[in-house]
Amino acid sequence: MGRRFRSGLALAAATLLLSACGESGDTGLDGALGDAPKGVADVKKAPLGQEGTISLMFCTDRPDSQGDTVFGVTLRSFSAKDGKLVAERYAVTPSDFEPASGCEGDGPTKPATSAFSKDLSMLAGISDSSRAAAVDTATGQEIAPPDPDAFGKDLGVEDVAFHPETDELWYNSDPDHIGSSEPMYFRDVKGGPATQKSVPYEQIGARLAKGGAMARTILAADGYQSPISPSGVVAIHNDSEGLGLWRPNIGGDQHLKQFESAALGKGNNDKPENCNPAFWRDDTTLVCHYDSLTQLTFSPDHQRVTKTVELLPESDRNTVDPTPSPDGKSFVFLSRNANDQWVLYRSEFATPGAQPVKVAALDLPIDGADDHRVSLVRWN
Repeated sequence: MGRRFRSGLALAAATLLLSACGESGDTGLDGALGDAPKGVADVKKAPLGQEGTISLMFCTDRPDSQGDTVFGVTLRSFSAKDGKLVAERYAVTPSDFEPASGCEGDGPTKPATSAFSKDLSMLAGISDSSRAAAVDTATGQEIAPPDPDAFGKDLGVEDVAFHPETDELWYNSDPDHIGSSEPMYFRDVKGGPATQKSVPYEQIGARLAKGGAMARTILAADGYQSPISPSGVVAIHNDSEGLGLWRPNIGGDQHLKQFESAALGKGNNDKPENCNPAFWRDDTTLVCHYDSLTQLTFSPDHQRVTKTVELLPESDRNTVDPTPSPDGKSFVFLSRNANDQWVLYRSEFATPGAQPVKVAALDLPIDGADDHRVSLVRWN
Protein backbone atom coordinates (compact mmCIF):
# COMPACT_ATOMS: atom_id res chain seq x y z
CA MET A 1 0.00 0.00 0.00
CA GLY A 2 1.46 3.30 -1.08
CA ARG A 3 1.74 6.27 1.23
CA ARG A 4 -0.19 9.07 -0.43
CA PHE A 5 -0.35 11.37 2.52
CA ARG A 6 3.25 11.99 3.44
CA SER A 7 3.85 15.13 5.39
CA GLY A 8 7.20 15.78 3.75
CA LEU A 9 8.71 16.68 7.08
CA ALA A 10 12.34 16.49 6.06
CA LEU A 11 13.25 20.15 6.02
CA ALA A 12 16.25 21.58 7.79
CA ALA A 13 15.01 23.22 11.00
CA ALA A 14 15.96 25.10 14.55
CA THR A 15 14.11 26.50 17.79
CA LEU A 16 10.51 27.49 17.54
CA LEU A 17 9.77 31.02 18.68
CA LEU A 18 6.00 31.29 18.47
CA SER A 19 5.18 34.88 19.34
CA ALA A 20 1.86 35.60 21.00
CA CYS A 21 -0.45 37.57 18.78
CA GLY A 22 -0.04 41.29 19.25
CA GLU A 23 3.33 41.08 21.04
CA SER A 24 6.52 42.45 19.59
CA GLY A 25 9.63 40.43 18.95
CA ASP A 26 12.19 39.39 16.35
CA THR A 27 9.90 37.16 14.34
CA GLY A 28 11.53 37.54 10.97
CA LEU A 29 8.25 38.74 9.45
CA ASP A 30 7.45 42.29 8.44
CA GLY A 31 4.37 43.53 10.26
CA ALA A 32 1.76 42.01 12.53
CA LEU A 33 -1.92 41.23 12.47
CA GLY A 34 -2.85 44.57 14.01
CA ASP A 35 -5.78 45.24 16.31
CA ALA A 36 -8.87 43.07 16.62
CA PRO A 37 -11.74 43.94 14.26
CA LYS A 38 -13.97 46.73 15.54
CA GLY A 39 -16.80 45.39 17.66
CA VAL A 40 -15.05 42.09 18.39
CA ALA A 41 -13.67 42.08 21.92
CA ASP A 42 -10.64 40.11 23.02
CA VAL A 43 -10.44 37.82 19.99
CA LYS A 44 -6.72 37.47 20.65
CA LYS A 45 -7.39 36.13 24.15
CA ALA A 46 -10.61 34.19 23.66
CA PRO A 47 -10.35 30.36 23.57
CA LEU A 48 -9.95 29.02 20.06
CA GLY A 49 -11.86 25.79 20.60
CA GLN A 50 -15.14 27.25 21.79
CA GLU A 51 -18.22 25.13 21.17
CA GLY A 52 -20.08 26.10 18.04
CA THR A 53 -17.07 27.57 16.27
CA ILE A 54 -15.22 26.53 13.13
CA SER A 55 -11.44 26.84 13.25
CA LEU A 56 -9.10 27.47 10.34
CA MET A 57 -5.36 27.66 9.89
CA PHE A 58 -3.47 30.09 7.65
CA CYS A 59 0.18 29.37 6.98
CA THR A 60 2.90 31.03 4.96
CA ASP A 61 6.63 30.42 4.65
CA ARG A 62 9.45 32.83 3.93
CA PRO A 63 13.10 33.33 4.88
CA ASP A 64 13.91 34.99 8.19
CA SER A 65 16.74 37.49 8.72
CA GLN A 66 19.25 34.63 8.66
CA GLY A 67 17.93 33.17 5.42
CA ASP A 68 16.29 30.18 7.14
CA THR A 69 12.71 29.17 6.41
CA VAL A 70 10.13 30.17 8.97
CA PHE A 71 6.36 29.67 9.02
CA GLY A 72 3.81 32.30 9.93
CA VAL A 73 0.80 30.50 11.43
CA THR A 74 -2.54 32.17 12.09
CA LEU A 75 -5.46 30.37 13.76
CA ARG A 76 -8.95 31.81 13.55
CA SER A 77 -12.25 30.54 14.93
CA PHE A 78 -15.54 31.73 13.43
CA SER A 79 -19.04 31.34 14.78
CA ALA A 80 -20.84 28.58 12.87
CA LYS A 81 -24.08 30.50 13.39
CA ASP A 82 -23.25 33.91 11.96
CA GLY A 83 -19.64 33.75 10.74
CA LYS A 84 -18.30 36.30 13.24
CA LEU A 85 -14.65 36.10 14.22
CA VAL A 86 -14.54 34.70 17.77
CA ALA A 87 -10.86 34.02 18.45
CA GLU A 88 -7.48 34.49 16.79
CA ARG A 89 -3.82 33.61 17.39
CA TYR A 90 -0.69 34.40 15.41
CA ALA A 91 2.67 32.65 15.63
CA VAL A 92 5.97 32.50 13.81
CA THR A 93 8.27 29.50 13.67
CA PRO A 94 12.00 29.68 13.06
CA SER A 95 13.80 27.05 11.13
CA ASP A 96 13.98 24.16 13.56
CA PHE A 97 10.24 23.46 13.61
CA GLU A 98 7.75 22.52 10.93
CA PRO A 99 4.05 22.06 11.73
CA ALA A 100 2.71 18.56 11.22
CA SER A 101 0.38 19.73 8.45
CA GLY A 102 -1.06 22.79 6.76
CA CYS A 103 2.20 24.49 5.82
CA GLU A 104 3.77 22.46 3.02
CA GLY A 105 3.06 22.83 -0.69
CA ASP A 106 0.56 25.12 -2.39
CA GLY A 107 -3.08 25.41 -1.42
CA PRO A 108 -4.97 23.23 1.08
CA THR A 109 -3.67 19.71 1.61
CA LYS A 110 -4.11 16.95 4.16
CA PRO A 111 -6.36 17.74 7.14
CA ALA A 112 -4.77 19.79 9.92
CA THR A 113 -7.04 18.36 12.61
CA SER A 114 -4.50 15.93 14.10
CA ALA A 115 -1.83 18.62 14.33
CA PHE A 116 -3.70 20.36 17.16
CA SER A 117 -4.73 19.51 20.70
CA LYS A 118 -8.40 19.47 21.68
CA ASP A 119 -8.51 23.15 22.62
CA LEU A 120 -6.10 24.23 19.85
CA SER A 121 -3.64 25.48 22.46
CA MET A 122 -0.89 23.13 21.27
CA LEU A 123 0.53 22.60 17.79
CA ALA A 124 2.41 19.42 16.90
CA GLY A 125 5.32 19.22 14.50
CA ILE A 126 8.85 18.07 13.85
CA SER A 127 11.81 19.81 15.45
CA ASP A 128 15.46 19.38 14.52
CA SER A 129 14.27 17.52 11.40
CA SER A 130 13.52 14.29 13.28
CA ARG A 131 12.14 14.97 16.78
CA ALA A 132 8.46 15.01 17.73
CA ALA A 133 7.59 18.28 19.41
CA ALA A 134 4.67 20.46 20.44
CA VAL A 135 4.45 24.16 21.06
CA ASP A 136 2.09 26.38 23.01
CA THR A 137 0.17 28.48 20.49
CA ALA A 138 -0.34 31.26 23.04
CA THR A 139 3.19 31.66 24.46
CA GLY A 140 5.24 30.44 21.52
CA GLN A 141 7.39 28.14 23.62
CA GLU A 142 8.08 24.47 23.01
CA ILE A 143 6.35 22.47 25.70
CA ALA A 144 8.74 20.48 27.90
CA PRO A 145 11.67 20.32 25.46
CA PRO A 146 14.36 17.68 26.05
CA ASP A 147 17.44 18.44 28.10
CA PRO A 148 20.14 19.36 25.55
CA ASP A 149 22.77 17.63 27.72
CA ALA A 150 20.84 14.39 28.12
CA PHE A 151 21.75 11.22 26.27
CA GLY A 152 19.02 9.86 24.04
CA LYS A 153 18.19 8.05 20.82
CA ASP A 154 17.12 9.85 17.65
CA LEU A 155 13.97 8.07 16.51
CA GLY A 156 13.95 9.66 13.06
CA VAL A 157 10.34 10.82 13.44
CA GLU A 158 8.59 11.81 10.23
CA ASP A 159 4.95 12.08 11.33
CA VAL A 160 3.31 13.20 14.54
CA ALA A 161 -0.30 13.58 15.72
CA PHE A 162 -2.34 14.47 18.77
CA HIS A 163 -4.77 11.95 20.19
CA PRO A 164 -8.13 13.79 19.92
CA GLU A 165 -9.31 12.71 23.38
CA THR A 166 -6.23 12.34 25.60
CA ASP A 167 -3.98 14.99 23.97
CA GLU A 168 -1.12 12.49 23.99
CA LEU A 169 1.46 13.09 21.29
CA TRP A 170 1.90 10.06 19.02
CA TYR A 171 4.73 9.56 16.52
CA ASN A 172 6.35 6.92 14.39
CA SER A 173 9.88 5.61 14.50
CA ASP A 174 10.33 4.63 10.88
CA PRO A 175 9.90 6.55 7.59
CA ASP A 176 7.60 3.82 6.26
CA HIS A 177 6.30 2.29 9.43
CA ILE A 178 3.31 0.29 8.21
CA GLY A 179 4.69 -3.02 7.06
CA SER A 180 7.81 -2.68 9.23
CA SER A 181 8.40 -4.22 12.65
CA GLU A 182 9.19 -1.01 14.53
CA PRO A 183 7.16 0.20 17.51
CA MET A 184 5.25 3.46 17.72
CA TYR A 185 5.66 5.99 20.50
CA PHE A 186 3.50 8.36 22.52
CA ARG A 187 3.98 10.67 25.47
CA ASP A 188 2.35 13.24 27.67
CA VAL A 189 3.33 16.54 26.05
CA LYS A 190 3.57 18.51 29.28
CA GLY A 191 5.40 15.68 31.03
CA GLY A 192 8.21 15.79 28.51
CA PRO A 193 10.42 13.05 27.04
CA ALA A 194 10.55 11.21 30.39
CA THR A 195 6.91 10.14 29.89
CA GLN A 196 7.56 8.49 26.52
CA LYS A 197 6.13 5.00 26.09
CA SER A 198 6.13 2.62 23.16
CA VAL A 199 3.60 0.31 21.55
CA PRO A 200 5.27 -2.88 20.23
CA TYR A 201 4.72 -3.77 16.63
CA GLU A 202 2.71 -6.84 17.63
CA GLN A 203 0.11 -4.71 19.46
CA ILE A 204 -0.49 -2.03 16.86
CA GLY A 205 -2.86 -4.13 14.76
CA ALA A 206 -5.08 -4.84 17.76
CA ARG A 207 -5.26 -1.13 18.61
CA LEU A 208 -6.16 -0.28 15.04
CA ALA A 209 -8.86 -2.93 15.00
CA LYS A 210 -10.71 -1.18 17.82
CA GLY A 211 -11.33 1.79 15.55
CA GLY A 212 -12.30 5.14 17.03
CA ALA A 213 -9.94 7.83 18.19
CA MET A 214 -7.03 5.47 18.81
CA ALA A 215 -7.07 4.08 15.28
CA ARG A 216 -7.35 7.58 13.78
CA THR A 217 -4.38 8.71 15.85
CA ILE A 218 -2.18 5.79 14.89
CA LEU A 219 -2.95 6.28 11.21
CA ALA A 220 -2.26 10.02 11.38
CA ALA A 221 0.96 9.47 13.33
CA ASP A 222 2.13 7.20 10.56
CA GLY A 223 1.33 9.59 7.74
CA TYR A 224 -2.11 8.29 6.76
CA GLN A 225 -4.75 11.01 6.81
CA SER A 226 -7.37 8.37 6.14
CA PRO A 227 -10.87 8.33 7.63
CA ILE A 228 -11.91 5.27 9.58
CA SER A 229 -15.50 4.18 10.14
CA PRO A 230 -17.00 3.34 13.56
CA SER A 231 -16.40 -0.36 12.96
CA GLY A 232 -12.83 0.16 11.77
CA VAL A 233 -13.07 0.31 7.96
CA VAL A 234 -10.35 2.57 6.57
CA ALA A 235 -10.87 4.41 3.28
CA ILE A 236 -7.75 5.15 1.24
CA HIS A 237 -7.34 6.63 -2.22
CA ASN A 238 -4.57 5.39 -4.47
CA ASP A 239 -3.74 7.27 -7.67
CA SER A 240 -3.36 4.08 -9.68
CA GLU A 241 -6.10 1.94 -8.11
CA GLY A 242 -8.72 4.44 -6.99
CA LEU A 243 -10.56 3.96 -3.70
CA GLY A 244 -9.71 1.09 -1.42
CA LEU A 245 -11.44 -0.02 1.78
CA TRP A 246 -9.28 -1.69 4.38
CA ARG A 247 -9.70 -3.39 7.73
CA PRO A 248 -6.90 -3.59 10.25
CA ASN A 249 -5.28 -6.99 10.10
CA ILE A 250 -4.39 -8.40 13.50
CA GLY A 251 -1.32 -10.48 12.84
CA GLY A 252 0.59 -11.01 9.63
CA ASP A 253 3.02 -8.63 8.02
CA GLN A 254 0.71 -5.67 7.46
CA HIS A 255 -1.34 -3.62 9.88
CA LEU A 256 -3.92 -2.84 7.20
CA LYS A 257 -5.46 -5.23 4.77
CA GLN A 258 -7.12 -4.26 1.50
CA PHE A 259 -10.87 -4.81 1.76
CA GLU A 260 -12.07 -5.94 -1.65
CA SER A 261 -11.53 -2.55 -3.27
CA ALA A 262 -11.31 -4.17 -6.70
CA ALA A 263 -14.97 -5.22 -6.44
CA LEU A 264 -16.32 -1.77 -5.66
CA GLY A 265 -18.69 -0.42 -8.25
CA LYS A 266 -18.26 -3.16 -10.84
CA GLY A 267 -21.06 -3.29 -13.35
CA ASN A 268 -22.53 0.14 -12.61
CA ASN A 269 -21.72 3.81 -12.93
CA ASP A 270 -20.90 4.31 -9.25
CA LYS A 271 -17.30 3.15 -9.33
CA PRO A 272 -15.61 5.50 -6.81
CA GLU A 273 -12.29 5.62 -8.62
CA ASN A 274 -11.98 9.38 -8.09
CA CYS A 275 -13.10 9.38 -4.47
CA ASN A 276 -10.69 11.17 -2.18
CA PRO A 277 -12.01 10.04 1.22
CA ALA A 278 -12.91 12.91 3.56
CA PHE A 279 -14.95 11.39 6.40
CA TRP A 280 -17.40 8.63 7.27
CA ARG A 281 -20.90 9.68 8.35
CA ASP A 282 -21.60 6.19 9.65
CA ASP A 283 -20.24 2.73 8.98
CA THR A 284 -21.46 2.55 5.37
CA THR A 285 -21.67 6.20 4.30
CA LEU A 286 -18.50 7.90 3.07
CA VAL A 287 -18.09 11.51 1.93
CA CYS A 288 -15.48 12.10 -0.79
CA HIS A 289 -14.06 15.19 -2.37
CA TYR A 290 -12.59 15.43 -5.84
CA ASP A 291 -13.89 18.24 -8.04
CA SER A 292 -17.00 18.41 -5.89
CA LEU A 293 -18.38 16.56 -2.86
CA THR A 294 -19.92 13.12 -3.28
CA GLN A 295 -21.55 10.82 -0.75
CA LEU A 296 -21.14 7.09 -1.32
CA THR A 297 -23.29 4.48 0.41
CA PHE A 298 -21.87 0.96 0.58
CA SER A 299 -23.59 -2.33 1.14
CA PRO A 300 -23.29 -3.65 4.73
CA ASP A 301 -20.40 -5.89 3.67
CA HIS A 302 -18.69 -2.97 1.84
CA GLN A 303 -18.48 -5.00 -1.35
CA ARG A 304 -20.39 -2.60 -3.59
CA VAL A 305 -21.70 0.95 -3.84
CA THR A 306 -25.47 1.07 -3.51
CA LYS A 307 -26.04 4.81 -3.83
CA THR A 308 -24.22 7.94 -4.94
CA VAL A 309 -25.35 11.46 -4.02
CA GLU A 310 -23.85 14.74 -5.17
CA LEU A 311 -23.91 17.03 -2.15
CA LEU A 312 -23.33 20.31 -4.00
CA PRO A 313 -24.85 21.83 -7.14
CA GLU A 314 -22.94 21.37 -10.36
CA SER A 315 -20.27 24.05 -10.82
CA ASP A 316 -16.70 24.71 -11.87
CA ARG A 317 -15.64 25.40 -8.28
CA ASN A 318 -13.16 23.22 -6.44
CA THR A 319 -13.96 22.29 -2.86
CA VAL A 320 -11.53 21.30 -0.14
CA ASP A 321 -11.43 20.22 3.51
CA PRO A 322 -15.06 19.10 3.96
CA THR A 323 -15.76 18.78 7.69
CA PRO A 324 -18.92 17.50 9.42
CA SER A 325 -20.76 19.28 12.21
CA PRO A 326 -20.71 17.69 15.67
CA ASP A 327 -24.33 16.57 15.26
CA GLY A 328 -23.65 15.08 11.83
CA LYS A 329 -26.43 17.02 10.11
CA SER A 330 -24.34 19.66 8.35
CA PHE A 331 -20.90 20.10 6.86
CA VAL A 332 -18.59 22.96 5.99
CA PHE A 333 -15.90 23.28 3.34
CA LEU A 334 -13.58 25.78 1.69
CA SER A 335 -13.81 27.07 -1.85
CA ARG A 336 -12.55 30.06 -3.81
CA ASN A 337 -15.27 32.39 -5.05
CA ALA A 338 -15.38 34.24 -8.38
CA ASN A 339 -13.05 36.89 -6.95
CA ASP A 340 -10.45 34.23 -6.07
CA GLN A 341 -11.06 34.69 -2.35
CA TRP A 342 -11.25 31.75 0.02
CA VAL A 343 -14.73 31.40 1.52
CA LEU A 344 -16.05 29.13 4.26
CA TYR A 345 -19.36 27.53 3.22
CA ARG A 346 -21.95 25.47 5.02
CA SER A 347 -24.45 22.94 3.63
CA GLU A 348 -26.97 20.42 4.96
CA PHE A 349 -26.99 16.69 4.29
CA ALA A 350 -30.80 16.78 4.23
CA THR A 351 -30.80 18.97 1.10
CA PRO A 352 -28.14 17.57 -1.24
CA GLY A 353 -27.54 19.70 -4.31
CA ALA A 354 -28.82 22.89 -2.71
CA GLN A 355 -26.81 26.10 -2.87
CA PRO A 356 -24.38 26.18 0.06
CA VAL A 357 -24.55 29.05 2.55
CA LYS A 358 -21.64 31.43 2.95
CA VAL A 359 -20.38 31.40 6.55
CA ALA A 360 -17.44 33.79 6.25
CA ALA A 361 -15.11 35.33 3.69
CA LEU A 362 -11.54 34.59 4.68
CA ASP A 363 -9.37 37.69 4.57
CA LEU A 364 -5.73 36.69 4.62
CA PRO A 365 -3.61 37.70 7.61
CA ILE A 366 -1.65 40.94 7.36
CA ASP A 367 1.70 39.50 8.38
CA GLY A 368 4.08 40.67 5.69
CA ALA A 369 3.37 37.81 3.29
CA ASP A 370 1.19 37.82 0.21
CA ASP A 371 0.42 34.10 -0.01
CA HIS A 372 -1.00 31.70 2.54
CA ARG A 373 -2.03 28.06 2.73
CA VAL A 374 -5.55 27.81 4.14
CA SER A 375 -6.75 24.69 5.96
CA LEU A 376 -9.99 23.93 7.76
CA VAL A 377 -9.02 22.45 11.12
CA ARG A 378 -12.34 21.43 12.72
CA TRP A 379 -15.88 22.23 13.71
CA ASN A 380 -15.63 22.49 17.49
